[in-house]
Amino acid sequence: MSQFARFREIIKPYVPLILRVGLGVVFLWSGLSKFGVDNNPLGICTNRTEAIDFASTLGWLPINPDLFVTVQSIAELILGTMLVVGLWTEVAAAISVAMYALFFAMFDFSLIWKNVGLFTASIALLGMDDALLSLSSWWQRRQRRVSWPM
Repeated sequence: MSQFARFREIIKPYVPLILRVGLGVVFLWSGLSKFGVDNNPLGICTNRTEAIDFASTLGWLPINPDLFVTVQSIAELILGTMLVVGLWTEVAAAISVAMYALFFAMFDFSLIWKNVGLFTASIALLGMDDALLSLSSWWQRRQRRVSWPM
């Protein structure tokens, strides 16, 4: 067996964990960047001013762009936390897929090329069993051990 094949076998059980945590960190980073200092965004994510300016160009937006960015940021922070800790991973992955699909449907595709990889990562995570180091799997194991009196 080659070194690469051995490495693949070693990491195979950890792939869902790595994918889940990586995707969660992206959502946390993106949400935090919109609450950070406007002239110093965290990494490549849009800062608050850029996000509000972009949302202001959306004529169909039914709410104030500032409120929209706040709600979006909070949603990203919640989704990122759910993914990092493994809470309702299937639900979080499905919401992530829906969010990226909406991005593709509503925005100019050239603005979101990086989201193609995140979209496919979300789809892959949706199809994986995520039992390693997740709150949901811990809770399910705990529930099976506890016998409730009837």
